[in-house]
Amino acid sequence: MEMRLVSDTVSTRVKKFAGELWALGAVFGYSGANLFGRAGVATGNPIAGPLLRAVPSLLMGLLLGWRGKQYRQLLPGDTRYVGSRLLLVFVGSGLISVIGTFAFFFALHIGGVDIAVPVLQTQLIWGSLFAWIMLGERVNARGVLGILVTFAGLVVLALGQSQGVPVSNNWYWGLGLALIPAIAWGFSGVVWRYGQQRGMERSSGITIQYGTAVVASALFLLFSGQLGVYRTIGVGDFTALLVSGVFGGVIAVFCMFTAMKLLPAATVFVLNGLTPLVTALGGGLFLHENVNGLMWLGILLASAGVVLFQLTAAVGQGPPRQATAAPDESEALP
Repeated sequence: MEMRLVSDTVSTRVKKFAGELWALGAVFGYSGANLFGRAGVATGNPIAGPLLRAVPSLLMGLLLGWRGKQYRQLLPGDTRYVGSRLLLVFVGSGLISVIGTFAFFFALHIGGVDIAVPVLQTQLIWGSLFAWIMLGERVNARGVLGILVTFAGLVVLALGQSQGVPVSNNWYWGLGLALIPAIAWGFSGVVWRYGQQRGMERSSGITIQYGTAVVASALFLLFSGQLGVYRTIGVGDFTALLVSGVFGGVIAVFCMFTAMKLLPAATVFVLNGLTPLVTALGGGLFLHENVNGLMWLGILLASAGVVLFQLTAAVGQGPPRQATAAPDESEALP
């Protein structure tokens, strides 16, 4: 009996350690996506980013669906078909998400990673607020405290940047633009939870959402006369944007989903709060973005607010709903 307890304890600790490593892998993936994204738009055209960001995720969704035969959920007449209404919900989510992605690359272009990424991290908070409205999941007083700390951090960050060396004279627009993907991707996270509660498999959701993003991005470039942007941005910028998509849409997502199989979702999101700090460090080392003391304080406060929001179990569960295998995995995908 004692040997079994020791074995179970060791197994639990190994599982926890493995989950933490995968969660840190997600931090590395998202930070890499942000850094390569900024490198790709520093001198290149931000309008080229969304399509290249979505393609790797779409390919991953197709691969996962083919391996697990989950593509049957998307075939009308099949016994596993999820229905046109649910598919349309994910199409809508993809359209909203791609609007956020366009805004994100423009935020990176004019504000840099030190401005855009801390604001983007608030998507967890926006997602929880949408879940409160749409799914009946409550935000308690401790969650409100986390929100206040986060936005206080963003104010301090803006004050610090006003006294520092910005990447452009219009850096303050980066703050506002970064709020668009934070809100859009937070909303998409709620849609993912909604879909999973109704039986939508991960690969099916990825395929529909990112398939929609690819088509919408391509159509926008075509009808706006910008499709030739990929001939003008240069090989280096094109490669950086494509690598950004691989880091954010494949490496980070795979690590996040794997971590959630081994750890509670809240723990994974707490560790994900390190993303702005790691990105800011990388921005200083590799992109030579200037971060002064007040900006560091703002980034720390914004990150701490997001961590506090998760650590205190800020989101309470609403009325019982249909079963779901992993109700919070949706937050991992923008």
